[in-house]
Amino acid sequence: MRIEGPDGRRWWVGRRWLPWRWRPRGADVGGGVPDFPVSGDEPIGFLIAIGVLAVIVVLPAILVAAVFVAEWLLLLLLLPIVTVLRVGFGMPWTVVARAKGARYTEQVSGWRRSRELIRTTRSEIKEYGEPRSLFSVST
Repeated sequence: MRIEGPDGRRWWVGRRWLPWRWRPRGADVGGGVPDFPVSGDEPIGFLIAIGVLAVIVVLPAILVAAVFVAEWLLLLLLLPIVTVLRVGFGMPWTVVARAKGARYTEQVSGWRRSRELIRTTRSEIKEYGEPRSLFSVST
């Protein structure tokens, strides 16, 4: 849930469902299109240059998409397992409060206790502008 502190900063407070933080990766496939010397006298050379250019542009895009899909499938596979561990075997929940340039976390066992900590954190942010119940983590 998003809330706003007295200083105008927007905060998100909630539980982290997976034991690690998912970080989207940017797709940097190069700085630009390479220059191919293409002569109008050789149509075969022009077709080869277009084929090479297509491989240079399309192949990295396909690889990035495949890695992205594989990562999401892995997350979808692990989410039910982690949820069962948290609910059934007492694995602690990580409560997170984050704003631009600030991140606070705390681990607490039990769904109810994590809900109480989230409520306390939200009220602290509204009153003081930062969560005092959570520990600061470098961003």
